[in-house]
Amino acid sequence: MMELQTSGPVCCGIELSARRAIFVFLRREGAATVDITGKNTQVSIEDEDDPEQVRRFYHATHAVFERMRPDRIAIIQRKKRGHFASGGTTFKLEGLLQLYPRVAVTLVAPVILRQFAKEHRPDLIPRYRYQKNAYLLASYLLHECERAAG
Repeated sequence: MMELQTSGPVCCGIELSARRAIFVFLRREGAATVDITGKNTQVSIEDEDDPEQVRRFYHATHAVFERMRPDRIAIIQRKKRGHFASGGTTFKLEGLLQLYPRVAVTLVAPVILRQFAKEHRPDLIPRYRYQKNAYLLASYLLHECERAAG
């Protein structure tokens, strides 16, 4: 009798950088962490003041979510004040992503990710260097799902 291989939840980590959302989708298959992101590595917007482009960004990102069907989605939280505070564009993009109706889109503070990386030393093997932070976030979400399940 053939044994079916069960795969774990799909977790999506997102980093907002300038005018783009960078995605990583990870799933656990047995003991292995599998990057299932495919071609959906980023969605960008040229002019955040153009209503048509805002709608395109919204529909493109939500279409990625619909295609990938993540169980958990999180965005790396950005600084709101201070010298390295994020600009208005990333706040707008964050709001558009949080409107996804099927899964709650949460924010995770960078300090939590640094602590996770220090304590668990996950293998970070993103396809592209610019995905490193989103990959770490997706790894953190997988870890949290496993902790909650068992």
